[in-house]
Amino acid sequence: MTAATRAAALSEVGYTLLPSLHPAHEVERLHAAIAEVYEGLGAPGTHAVPPQHPAPDVEISVVGLVMHQLGKHCGALADVLLRPEAVAVAEQALGPGMFLEYTAAVVNRGERPFFPWHMHVGGVDNVKYRKEGLFPRFERLERLTMLTYLTDLDPEHGELLVFPRSITDPQEPPHSPNEPSWPGAEKIACRRGSVALLDQSTWHAALPKQSPGLRVFIACYFAAAHARPTSWVDRSWEGLAAEGSLLASTLRAQPSLA
Repeated sequence: MTAATRAAALSEVGYTLLPSLHPAHEVERLHAAIAEVYEGLGAPGTHAVPPQHPAPDVEISVVGLVMHQLGKHCGALADVLLRPEAVAVAEQALGPGMFLEYTAAVVNRGERPFFPWHMHVGGVDNVKYRKEGLFPRFERLERLTMLTYLTDLDPEHGELLVFPRSITDPQEPPHSPNEPSWPGAEKIACRRGSVALLDQSTWHAALPKQSPGLRVFIACYFAAAHARPTSWVDRSWEGLAAEGSLLASTLRAQPSLA
């Protein structure tokens, strides 16, 4: 499937999956680095209400243990964070001037129950949209969420649920976000190293983990040059991405937030 075909899928159904994109040695390196940071925090629980903050830019909440601005925690991963095939889809979908807006790693040990349906409208400002119940309409793609899975997605580790929708469809939730079984929803299972790209307004959810060990993935937001401005941008990879590298190419167009 070409980058253009995948970009079309993002507009037509809201997501595309690139199976087993990262080779095994990259998956092992990414997973090991994130697990090392987690162990260095004392291997805490990965579910908390209200949220806890055991270290700077680390949050434990209903999402899991989140390492915000990943470059601050795992800067040595700059050369393997992204794959050219996934970046090509983002560029095709978002157009010239597309940039990397945010990066994080998410760790779940098993305490998290069903993670309700949600979306990432507004990128780094998505909490504002959720709290205020805002569901803006879009005519074209503005932001994408890229999920890189470092453990298998299967019944033991908890599959991803996605509700297919067109970019111009209504954004309001069609059913209760706490109800796992949405009619028409699709269940995504894949091997570690796979990458899922979702439009910012695509509803998705996660089934609970049923096995021991860690469920680990990396989340990146990409934004188009024409996307609505946000309050901040992840600068954690500045100085870490080699000049001319794939990661550096996605940072070059980051806006200046004066």
